[in-house]
Amino acid sequence: MDFSRYFEFAKGNTPVILSCPHGGYKKPKRIPDKLFGPLIADKNTYFIAKLIISLLKVNNVRIFYILNKIHRSKVDLNRPSQSESAFNPTSIEAKTIFHSYQELLNDFAQECVSNYGRALIIDFHGYTKPYREYPDVIFGHIFGKTLDLLEDSNKQECKKYWGCSQLQTEISKYFKMDDGLALTEHNLSYSGGYITQQFFKKSQMNALQIEVAKSIRLDFKLTETLVKAITNAVVNLIPKK
Repeated sequence: MDFSRYFEFAKGNTPVILSCPHGGYKKPKRIPDKLFGPLIADKNTYFIAKLIISLLKVNNVRIFYILNKIHRSKVDLNRPSQSESAFNPTSIEAKTIFHSYQELLNDFAQECVSNYGRALIIDFHGYTKPYREYPDVIFGHIFGKTLDLLEDSNKQECKKYWGCSQLQTEISKYFKMDDGLALTEHNLSYSGGYITQQFFKKSQMNALQIEVAKSIRLDFKLTETLVKAITNAVVNLIPKK
């Protein structure tokens, strides 16, 4: 099967994987719409993911990535396959897309661990703030249950974990954040969806869902700032020679 019809994906030279499941824009008529669940895409997440990948390449860093091209009204890759909100059960193609994405993401994670001894999975999403004081960016990792690799055991909260530490350090310079480790009124709904949950207590892997407010995703200058922050965080993950 030609997966390039459904996903944009590639392997990299550093153990970081970027997943973007809800930014898809294609609505093939042959794939029936879902009968239940959210039908709206996370606007601009596909575009932002591409900017991150491109800026990293400028810094001679190539990450693993898989970006879904199919619209969320057809397939929701962040729901369990048995859920009626994942895809229309009458569509074999939708079911194939769903399972192929999960398998490819897992294969990338296993390859990173095999080749580099570790893997950081970033699942990139968007949400809308219900009110102004809400965080700009929310991390989700089932309150630390999908974080296995330590950065510094002497540090507190997110700073303890490889990947989470670097991302928080850079993003928090510019945006209000919730690091997802303590239960708050903000992060319960964004503590990590189906994709992140697949890496629950997986050895040598850190997985986190990053939710970015719509107000950032629709503002090019703020988007540019976010892209630079995430890029700097990934570059800082690479051991200095």
